[in-house]
Amino acid sequence: MKVKPKCASPLLQHTLLMYLDPYLFEEELCDIIITDRKLKSKKVVFRIGFDDKADLKEPFTHQELLQTLRDFYNKDPRLQLVKPTKEELEAVIEKLNKKHQEKIAKLLKNYHEKC
Repeated sequence: MKVKPKCASPLLQHTLLMYLDPYLFEEELCDIIITDRKLKSKKVVFRIGFDDKADLKEPFTHQELLQTLRDFYNKDPRLQLVKPTKEELEAVIEKLNKKHQEKIAKLLKNYHEKC
């Protein structure tokens, strides 16, 4: 799953950036654009909002967002043929490795400061 948040609401934009960090890609490489407004795009658009036409209604939890996106991804025929390339998978793995390395370094630093 490769997504790009493009929201008018700064709070929603920041929340999506935090929640979807491992899945974030530039617009040219993404499969889905996530937005809180009507948006015309050549990419598949996933809309978050309060109205009945939204793909995900606000408020939502982290788990609700991920599950709804997975369901959306699996149901949309335009996304059925999308297969990640080796480079895309490597980029996701690299991003996750970096994130975990930072967490481990922080834990070690905190541990040594307490000793």
